This record gives sequence, C-alpha cells and structure tokens, in this order.
Amino acid sequence: MASHSVLTIDSSKFGTAAISEETHAFNQKMVELMANAPRWYEVGATRFREMRAAGETPMPKPVLLDTAESFAIPSRDAGRMIPCRILKPQNGTTAKAIFLHMHGGGWCFQDEKSQDTPLQNIANSTGTMMLSVGYRLAPENPFPAGPNDCYDVAEWLVDNAEAEFGLPLAFVGGESAGAHLSILVPLHLLQHSNPKYADFRFRGLLLHFGCYSLIWTPSVYNFQKPQLLILDRDLMHHFAEAFCPGMSEDQKRHPSVSPLYTDLEALRGKLPPALFTCGTEDCLLDDTVFMSTKWLMAGGEAIVKIVPGAPHGFIFFPRSMKESGSDDGMNAVEDFMRSKLRA
Repeated sequence: MASHSVLTIDSSKFGTAAISEETHAFNQKMVELMANAPRWYEVGATRFREMRAAGETPMPKPVLLDTAESFAIPSRDAGRMIPCRILKPQNGTTAKAIFLHMHGGGWCFQDEKSQDTPLQNIANSTGTMMLSVGYRLAPENPFPAGPNDCYDVAEWLVDNAEAEFGLPLAFVGGESAGAHLSILVPLHLLQHSNPKYADFRFRGLLLHFGCYSLIWTPSVYNFQKPQLLILDRDLMHHFAEAFCPGMSEDQKRHPSVSPLYTDLEALRGKLPPALFTCGTEDCLLDDTVFMSTKWLMAGGEAIVKIVPGAPHGFIFFPRSMKESGSDDGMNAVEDFMRSKLRA
C-alpha cells in the first residue's frame, strides 16, 4: 500500500516556471519605480508619511471618497478615542454584516483613510459595511499601542455593533502588518477572561501577505533580489525595530507579538475560517504557508491562495492589471466572503 501524506501542497504554484512573462515584466516595472525612492528610515517616519500623503513616493497618494464616514470608538485610555472609517455599499446593495479592517504599512504608515477605494469596492461587491481602524503607529507608539487599539475596537463592536449599526460583526482582515493585527484580534477574543468575548465567533478572517512572526521565517532571509521589489529583509528589520524597540528574541516570540507561536491546539474547535493570500515574489511567503498550516493542524478551516509571481501588496493594484495578481486575489476575497455570508 502506498504511503499517504496528511499534508499536500500544489507545488505548481511555486518556482519561477509558474510566473508568466507578463508578471515578470510587471515586477520589473515595480523595481524600476522604486529604484530611486528613499527608504522610509532614511528620511524618518514623519517625513515619509508626508511624502506618501503628497504622492511623492512610488505608492499613489490616497483617494478619499465622499461616501466614507468618520467614526470614533472609545479607547481603554481615559479621554481618548480611536478614529475609524466607515464605508457602506453604494450600489443599491444592503449591507448584511460588518468587516473590521486593519490597514497595512509596517505598523508605521497609513491610517484609516488610506484605502477608501479598495474597501468601497469590497463593500459594494459583498454587501458588507467596512470599518477601518486608525490604530496608533510606531515608532511614536510602539507595541502594544497598535494592537490594543484593535482589541478595543473589536470588543466595542462585539458589545455594540447590532445596537449601533443593526449589523453583526462578521469579518476581520487586513494586509501585511494589518494581517498581523487581524489575526491577533480573534486570538485575543478567544482567550479573553470575559465569556462574552471568548464565545464570540467571526464568520471569517481575511489575511493578506501577513507577517505572523517577528522572528523571521526562512523566506525573509532567502528572498534576495538585486533590487528592491516592494519589501525585503532590510525594510522588515527597520519596521520591527520601530514596532518592537529593544525587544529580545524571546520577547518577540510571545504569541501577543508573533501569533505563529500561539498554542492553537488549545483553541481547537473555536478557530474561525480563514482566507490566506500571498504571492510567491514576497519575502513573507513562508509566514503565510506556516501560519495557514498551523491553522489547519489545529482543526481550523484555512483556504490558501498563492499567486505565482505576485509581489507584496499585490491585491491593491487595479484588477484590470491582470499581470499583478490583484484580480486573482480579489476573486478569492469575494468568493470567501460570499460563502461565509450564505452559511
């Protein structure tokens, strides 16, 4: 009798042979676009935020939509509010649930207003209300400030979503550093001392090219390019130093910092379904492979979408740019969310 593996993987999605010529060309254009741009730590976080807001970096300046609404949720810190951004369907669709969104930016950049257009598109296509969190940023506000803001918003929504919006909290998700924060939220709630939070269940997590260990996985070391393609180990190092200044490796392994080290077996039967996406031209590829595998090992549902050749952040490019992988990623998002809303 032939041996049977309990783990299988579609190896055809990995390796350079899986990357189309169009995607190779797209990535080369991204490399050329970033070639003369300063790295954020060379100009400082404050100045780099100003440059991004003015459209002076390779990434386009944020487009603010008139359809978005500002909202604020109380912080655990007395007298302080957490800014949020709400986007509701604008195509005649009635919202059926709330998607709690955590933006990316290496824990140092962007805010709740940075992704109006993609979030509005998700709201329209899935019939959800998007609520994006303006959590505090490093290096001015290092760990645990940002995660605490996300926990406070999540707990407030568990308590108040139905009364305030007439909608259930159903999804949580984000990109890159936002995916890191998004997976921390349900793990925080599931291990909460208050049963009201510990018994809460998300319908789904949407985790895009996330960092799940602040102790770098092998791909962070092995992803070596002659020139920068969106993200590399050098940038990851400076983001981590800003987010977790002075932490030892043992401290970085704590599950509240690196969710990959969470004892997921203790949460068997409680983990929400999760969609993981990542491109193969991303130094965080192993983070997605490792975290999704651990999720499956603990009995959770994990749908993993690997896009050959897609770089870090691929889901933000216009869907019309097929060579970026964005359309593949957004199709996976819509299919996953619609399936969980029907469940």
